[in-house]
Amino acid sequence: MPHLDLLLGLDVGTTNVKCLALDPAGKILFQADERTPLSRPKPGWTDFEPEPIWQAACRTVRAVVAKVDSPERIKGIAVAGVAESLFPIDKAGRSVGPAIAWFDLRTTEEYAWLQDRVGYDRLFRISGLNPDPMFGLCKLLWVKKNDPETFGKAAKWLHLADYIAFRLSGVPATDPSLACRSLAYNLAKGTWETDLLTEVGVDPDVFPPILRSGTFLGPVTPSAAKETGLPPACAVCVGAHDQLSGTFAVSGLAKEVLTDSLGTSATVLAIAEKPNFSRSLPDHGLAQGAVWIDEPVFYLTGGLFTAGSAIEWFQQQLGGKADFATLTDEAAGTHHAIPIFLPHLVRSLTPFPDAHAAGAFVGLRATTTRAAMFRAVLEGIAFEERAILEAMESVAGLPRPKEIVTIGIPMQNRLLAQIKADVYGSCLKISPVREAVALGVALLAGVGAGVYPNGSAAAAAVRQEEISLEPRPEPAKELEARYAVYRDLFGQLQSVNHRLYR
Repeated sequence: MPHLDLLLGLDVGTTNVKCLALDPAGKILFQADERTPLSRPKPGWTDFEPEPIWQAACRTVRAVVAKVDSPERIKGIAVAGVAESLFPIDKAGRSVGPAIAWFDLRTTEEYAWLQDRVGYDRLFRISGLNPDPMFGLCKLLWVKKNDPETFGKAAKWLHLADYIAFRLSGVPATDPSLACRSLAYNLAKGTWETDLLTEVGVDPDVFPPILRSGTFLGPVTPSAAKETGLPPACAVCVGAHDQLSGTFAVSGLAKEVLTDSLGTSATVLAIAEKPNFSRSLPDHGLAQGAVWIDEPVFYLTGGLFTAGSAIEWFQQQLGGKADFATLTDEAAGTHHAIPIFLPHLVRSLTPFPDAHAAGAFVGLRATTTRAAMFRAVLEGIAFEERAILEAMESVAGLPRPKEIVTIGIPMQNRLLAQIKADVYGSCLKISPVREAVALGVALLAGVGAGVYPNGSAAAAAVRQEEISLEPRPEPAKELEARYAVYRDLFGQLQSVNHRLYR
C-alpha cells in the first residue's frame, strides 16, 4: 500500500540505537538497529560522544529509509532517549563536548556540594526526585568544575533525544519527561527552577524550552536530509524519555496500569494523581516526574540499575558466553540447588538507596549448576521489582494496580515473564509490542505531523491484546519463601559491602 503515510520512531538507548517505520494503523513495516557507541576515557567513566552518536542515528535511519519504496511517504520523526545525559552546544549550534552517561557516577563530589549548598529537602521539594549524583544538574556542575572551557562555550545543554532532534531540525527543545530528570525542573510548576540555577552558577538560559511531546519543531534541515535520506518535508517532532515513550505505547498512560519495563535497567512506573512531597519517597529511592502529551500527567517510579545488564554480565563472565536462549532452556529445567542472587552490580536504588551496594550469590553449593545460577539471576531481577512495587504501595500509598504490563526482555523470554508473574502473585500481561520505545515516539511524530488528532487517538490506533500469564500456585508458593529470604539479605550484607568498598 504505497499511498499510506509512514512515521519514524528513533530510540537512542544505552545499548542500541533503533529505528522503525510505522503505518497509521500501528503496523511496524521496517526497522533497523546498531550498537550504541560509547566512549570510556577513564576507568569508571562512560561518555556519549556527539558525532559518533549522531552518525549511528543517521545510519539507523538511513537503513530504514532505504527499505521504503517512496521516502516521501515519511511524514514525521521523533526521538526517544535516556535521560540525565546532556550535550553542550555552542551559540553556532555545534556540539562542544560529550555527554556523561546517565549511570556514570564521577559526579559524586558535585552532588555533595549541591546538597550542602542547596539542601536535600529543597532539591526534593523542587524536583520530586530522590536527589542523586546521576541527575543532569550534577553533570553540568562537574563540567563547570573540571572542564570550564567547555562549560563556558555551552549556550545550550540538550538531552540525548533532544540533541538528535536538534541535529535533525535545528531547533533546541525538550519535554517534561526529560526535563524532570535534571534536578532543575520544578515539578509542581512545570518550569525550570531559575532561582536554583542562578544560585549554583548555571545560567537558566542554557536549558531549552519545555514543550509538549509531539510538538512540531520544523522540517528536516537540508543537511540532515542528506545524511539520513529523510524527505525535506518530514516533520521533526518533540520526543520523550525512553521509559515514558514505551509506557505511552503500551498503556496510553492509563492511571490503573503499572508498567514493568526491563531493558539494560529496570523501571516500575505508575501514573499518579498528583506529586507527593513526603520525605519518605526519596528515602526509599522512589522518584516522581511528569510527561505531557495530551495533558500534563505525573508519575511515580522506582528502578534497578542492572537488570538486562545483569543478564549480559552473567552471559559474558559466568555463562561461557552462551546465548540467552540456551541459558534460559537450561534454567527452565532446574529446580534444585538454586542460590539467591542480589542484582545490585551497580549500586542499589529502590527501595534501599545505597551507592556502595554490591551484587551477590548466596547459597552456592557443590551441586549448584550454571543453570541454577542463571535462574537465580532471573529470580533476583523479579524479586527486586516486587520490592519496588511494595515500596510504591506502602511508602507512597499507591493503590494496587488493576493491571501489570511488562515490556522489553520478558517479551522475548517466557521463563522470565512467568517467574515475574509468580513473584508478583498476580496476572502479568506481556505487551506484544517488541519495540515499545521507538513505537511510542513514532506515535508522537504522528501527532506532530497531523496524522493523529491527539495522543489518545494515536495510542488507541496501535493498541494490541496482551499475552496474559497467571501465577502458578506451587511455584508462586516456593518463590514467596525465597522472596522472604531475599528481602532480608540486603540489610544483612550492607555492612559487609561497605567494609569491602572501604
